[in-house]
Amino acid sequence: MTLCILCPGQGSQTVDMLPRLLGEPLIAQHLEPLLDAMPFDAMAVSQNSELCFVNAHAQPLIVAAGAAVAQALKAHGIHADLSAGYSIGELTAHTVAGSLQALDGVGLAVKRAQCMDQAAPAAHGMMAVKGVRIDRLGAIAQEHGLAVAIVNDEQHAVLAGPTAVMKSICKGMERELGAHVVHLNVQVPSHTVWLSEASVQFKNALDAASWRGFDCPVLSALDGSPVENRDGAIDCLARQISEPLQWSRTLDLASEMGATVYFEVGPGNTLTRMVRERFPAAQARSLSEFQTLEGALNWLN
Repeated sequence: MTLCILCPGQGSQTVDMLPRLLGEPLIAQHLEPLLDAMPFDAMAVSQNSELCFVNAHAQPLIVAAGAAVAQALKAHGIHADLSAGYSIGELTAHTVAGSLQALDGVGLAVKRAQCMDQAAPAAHGMMAVKGVRIDRLGAIAQEHGLAVAIVNDEQHAVLAGPTAVMKSICKGMERELGAHVVHLNVQVPSHTVWLSEASVQFKNALDAASWRGFDCPVLSALDGSPVENRDGAIDCLARQISEPLQWSRTLDLASEMGATVYFEVGPGNTLTRMVRERFPAAQARSLSEFQTLEGALNWLN
């Protein structure tokens, strides 16, 4: 099999995420040092339904959770042939590929959130829209001063911009276009020009990071391009903060590069469902769909 490990972005976290992972001894031994390194009480924050979605908390928590699962998989002989991450998940994907150590990945997640929070304009956010073709959605975004931040497929994208504007147009989109709209619990307009300064600042942090060799390519969320060296990683990770993501292209490239099995390290199974919708014949599962890590290991073996 050709295994592609998928790493989710913000919005996938839940209040029971850490207790469940810490209940797995094979994961806990990798997760505990990452939680101890955070500049906040990770357990208390993660179990608070409001605090766990605050940008400064969400990003390092998601990277820590995914990186710990990936380390547990490696310890049991499961190694990715490809890795890919959605938004902040691209940092996790580099810990999967071995190009970043898990602790460094979490530290960079803390810095990434800081850069984004400092650059983000007030009262901006994101909303997901399904059921509207991307060309039509792009025109609507331009008309209302919004931006297309992520393209998930031909009729599924994420918009970003002023929260008040998004709220003002969502009912009309649902009524007139049959759109399904979900306001995301994200307080910054990620992957848009509003965060250009954050890209500049985060690039400095990436330049200073300790990079290692790549065990497998990381498929950039910008366009699916395989990244296999330090310079490429720094460029993509910095740019994706303020440029739109073509996630559908990332999944297409994974398939073109021979991926036959997809495993999402979690939390959640959002990316797994996207794979199933795009490639119905693919084998795709998330850790969250198994009762135990042992069950996931048995499936992967």
